[in-house]
Order: sequence, then structure tokens, then C-alpha cells
Amino acid sequence: MATSTKPKEERQENEPSRNGDARMTFTAHLGELRNRMLYSMAVLILFFFVCYAFSDHIVKAIASPLLDSSAPAGETAVAPEVPEADDGVLAETAESAEQEPRQVEWVTLTPFENFFVKLRFSAYGALVIAFPFIIYQICAFVFPGLKPREKKIVQFALYGCAALSVAGAAVAFFLVIPTVLQYLMQFTLPFVNPQFRLSETLSVILRLVLVFALVFQFPMAVLVLVYMGLLTPEALKRNRRVAIVGMFVVGALLTPPDPLTMLLMALPMLLLYEFSILVSYVVVRRKEKAQADA
Repeated sequence: MATSTKPKEERQENEPSRNGDARMTFTAHLGELRNRMLYSMAVLILFFFVCYAFSDHIVKAIASPLLDSSAPAGETAVAPEVPEADDGVLAETAESAEQEPRQVEWVTLTPFENFFVKLRFSAYGALVIAFPFIIYQICAFVFPGLKPREKKIVQFALYGCAALSVAGAAVAFFLVIPTVLQYLMQFTLPFVNPQFRLSETLSVILRLVLVFALVFQFPMAVLVLVYMGLLTPEALKRNRRVAIVGMFVVGALLTPPDPLTMLLMALPMLLLYEFSILVSYVVVRRKEKAQADA
């Protein structure tokens, strides 16, 4: 009798154990997700304090496209005094003011503005520096549930998006912003002393950099749609005119209200569109070859 009841008792003990293992597996996944979120937050906070220690250098680096036109440190750009008596001196002074390069004075309007600017851009800097680590934590949590082919696709998308984001940010920071500044400064009247408010000006710079980084993701979006079969290279070529009009509309909506900035955004989008058509043909051919081999 003991031998006949033992297997039954073992089965009864093993069934809750298997259910408990399933619950523990789900709980372990939640615990792993919590741990990875805590790691990401800890790294983000750590980099925030590091960036705040170097916040002066970060703010100066972000403002560097405009510092060439600004007044030297510790000096204030003052409009030239114009004598009232002699008309000849008046004309000569006005002419010399027009010929001199315009100097820009950086200003803050409240005592707290400098502090909040440092806090804000320290947070932005920490997010940029910690972003690769955060992406790694997300991938380490998600990748075990993916197939090898799906892992390759996700890795390709991540590397492609990262490269295009850096390219877009570099185009905006080193090409678009300095060019637009020189263009806009030409409209400054001779008797006007330009002043840049620190918080608003730096926010405009970051907004332009972010917009260009997002716009440069267009080829990756096209490749994903082509790979999923929702878009074809022929459709891209057929709708080229409509796409060009849409690019200029997007450039007008996402950039400051001047034609040069809109043009400088639309032209890279046009080049990326043509590049997407070429790469989409490669994606379609590889997909067809893989299906044929299968």
C-alpha cells in the first residue's frame, strides 16, 4: 500500500510545485524588469550630477554656434554713440556701424534663470549620455524572447537609427544653425543692439537639433515599411512629387519662420528620400532571395 500511494502523493506535491515555478517565472521577469529600470535610473541620476558639475561647459558648448557673433566675455556690446551736432559725423558713424560686425549680448531676465538653465541642460546631457545604457537594458530584457532573425532586424534598426540621429544632429549643429544665424543677423538695423536670452536661445538650438535627428529617421521608417510589404520602391518613385511638397511643408512647420531654415531642412530630406528608394530595392531583392531559398 505504501508503494501504491507514494506516486500519487508525489504527483500531488509536484503539481503545486510546477504552478509555483510558473508563478515564480513571471515574478522573476517582473523582478528583472524592476532591476533594469532601477539600474537605468541610477545611471541617469549619476550622469546628471556629473553633467551638473560641468554644466558651464555644456551650456557653452551648446551655445558655441552663436558665440562667434557674441560679445567677448565680461564685455557688453553697446550701440555706438551718434553725435547730434555734425551731420557729416552722423553719416560717417552710421556708415562705420553698418560695416562693423554685429556683436550679440547674452542676457538673463531673472535671478533664477541661470540656475534653471544649468539644471535643464544637465538633465538633457545626462539623458544623452545614459541613453545607450538604457537601450542596452531594454534590449537585454527583450532579446531573450526574440528569434535570431528578429534580433538581427532589431539590431540593424537600432544601429541605423543611432547613426542617422548623430548625422542629423551634426548637420543641424554645425551647418544649419550657424548658417541661419549669419543669414538672420544681416537684417539687424545699424542702431539696434542684438540680445539673446539664454534660456530661449538654447532651447531653440536644442529643438532644431532634435528635429533634424528625428527627420533623419525617415530612411529607417521607409525600410521597415518596405520590409513589411506595406510600401514598394515603385510607389516611392511614383509619389516623388507629392513627397517633395510634403517635405517643404514639414520644413516650414518644424523650423523657424524663415525660408533658409526651411530649405536647409528640405534638402537633406530630399536626399534621404532618394537614398531610401535605392536602399529599398536592395531590401526587396534580399527578401525575394530569402523567400526563394526557403
